[in-house]
Amino acid sequence: MGRSKFRLVFGVVLVAVAIGLIIFGISSMRRPPPVVPGQQATAERQDLVGIVVAMRDIGRGEKIEAAQTTILKVQGPAPVGSLGDPRSAVGAVALVAIPAGQIVLQNAILAPGDKTKPGLSVLIPDGMRAVALRVNDEVAVGNFLRADDLVDIQLVLSNSALGPAEEGGNPERRESRVVLQALRVLSVGEALTEEAGDKAIRMQNITVAATPEQALVLAVAKQSGAFYLALRNPIDSKEDPVKPVRLEDLVGAARPQPAPSDSSSALPVPAVVAPRQIEVILGSNTGKQAVP
Repeated sequence: MGRSKFRLVFGVVLVAVAIGLIIFGISSMRRPPPVVPGQQATAERQDLVGIVVAMRDIGRGEKIEAAQTTILKVQGPAPVGSLGDPRSAVGAVALVAIPAGQIVLQNAILAPGDKTKPGLSVLIPDGMRAVALRVNDEVAVGNFLRADDLVDIQLVLSNSALGPAEEGGNPERRESRVVLQALRVLSVGEALTEEAGDKAIRMQNITVAATPEQALVLAVAKQSGAFYLALRNPIDSKEDPVKPVRLEDLVGAARPQPAPSDSSSALPVPAVVAPRQIEVILGSNTGKQAVP
């Protein structure tokens, strides 16, 4: 009887051990294999893809430089039409404005030599012409110009453009005029740097839309004096007559009057001055006498 009980207890123990081994084996099969340090980061990097994004705002019509783009790692797959190499965007022209942080898409740029898509010519309104103006920050309203802005063209003329000075006039003359109004900016080009003596001047290319007649006016204005751009409200496209301003108007000097054609009529007319009255005292007698 004792031997039977021992056999029963021994059998129960063997069954318990077998069940424990089975459970351990099943859990070991489900447990992931141990990760060697560095392998987990490598596996995660394999799921990331690089896409080109803008580091700063890129204006429409601007030529993209290497410093304007960067690579952003995102979880794959890459967005359709995105670029994977920043070098593919360098030298391309932005067909639309690309804000900082936005993905640079293939259909948003015009790569050098790309003939498969239209360039900036599609931005020119029908019947208009695109005219480029090379300006510095002072002329370009302190780098505040953007595509679709409206600007006036102000021209400052000097002695050489105004012709010989009038008789009696100031030999140092200046005259400013508004030659064109409400021109629409098509694009703001890349920023350049020119050396002027010991100073570096930041230059930009501004492209405006003009009628054929306005394009001729701009061509003459650029060769006749210093021109400036005046930024307008985007809804203010009204053209108002603006009177030219001369240097004499600012300093308060009188403009020379034209000489009369008849010399006899040019004689000065003496002014009529009322005689002054003085009091004369002779002894005890007093009186008043008129003197010139």
